[in-house]
Amino acid sequence: MGGVIKGVWQDESRNQLGRVGFTLIELLVVVAILTILIAILLPSLGSARRQARQVLCMNNLRNLGMGAQLYQNSFEGALPWEGYAEGDRPIRSVGYWGEPTAWFNSMPAYAGQDSYATLLDRDIAGVAPMPHSGGKNILICPEAGEPFGNGPADLVQDGCFMMYGTDQQGNVVRNKTYWCYGFNTQLDNGVENRNSPPTYHVTVKMQQIPTPSTTILLAEKLMRADELRPAYNSNVCQSIVSWREFTTRHNGGGFLLFLDNHVSFFTRQQVLTTPSASDMNQPGSIVWNPGGVAN
Repeated sequence: MGGVIKGVWQDESRNQLGRVGFTLIELLVVVAILTILIAILLPSLGSARRQARQVLCMNNLRNLGMGAQLYQNSFEGALPWEGYAEGDRPIRSVGYWGEPTAWFNSMPAYAGQDSYATLLDRDIAGVAPMPHSGGKNILICPEAGEPFGNGPADLVQDGCFMMYGTDQQGNVVRNKTYWCYGFNTQLDNGVENRNSPPTYHVTVKMQQIPTPSTTILLAEKLMRADELRPAYNSNVCQSIVSWREFTTRHNGGGFLLFLDNHVSFFTRQQVLTTPSASDMNQPGSIVWNPGGVAN
């Protein structure tokens, strides 16, 4: 009798032990469910990450706009300077790299961030490398990739575009830049600073702008020639921007900062759809060239 009871107990114990773990079928079912859940969640997570990066990009532009407002409060309504020229050639340099009124120095500085000149000095001294793709900086869009250009003057080094400017002695030197935003080159009525003797510094004042809420101050610019199809074949390496260099990296478009400091999204197609091909203005919506404001 004891043997029978013992045998039954051993059989039941083995059955209970056998039920402790999952069967192969149960494991496969769990794996299948997890796979389905991941497939459902991944696109949502990717979309959430993209939206978060776009919010950071918009905040960069808003902060730069606040810097511009604080700057003009200090200089009787004068806006930051766009620079001497595009920076893509020796004869079209941005001007003195350390110029405090240049937008790439003044706007970050008045927003409480490091000016470009400060970042450059640190890079040259070997203290900290110049921020570029993936870096956290007010001049960097989080969605911009590694710089790439196929224009005749586009040159990339250490993850940055090499742009022309001048040193303190007036020598033209090429330095690292990674600016995902550019100053509206038409804001001063398209006046070329280098053709404006006796000084090259064209000043625009806020009171000269008829419609600040529709006039562009900064625009997101191309950082890769292959953002466009076909690929952009002019120089991507520029510090100022017009509709030609406007980006597509945020779902076919990008953000514009207006002079009243609001930021709006436009597709590239929307920016290029205009009744006035001469200045690409869209009255009531987008104004690149406010006309007759330079002095």
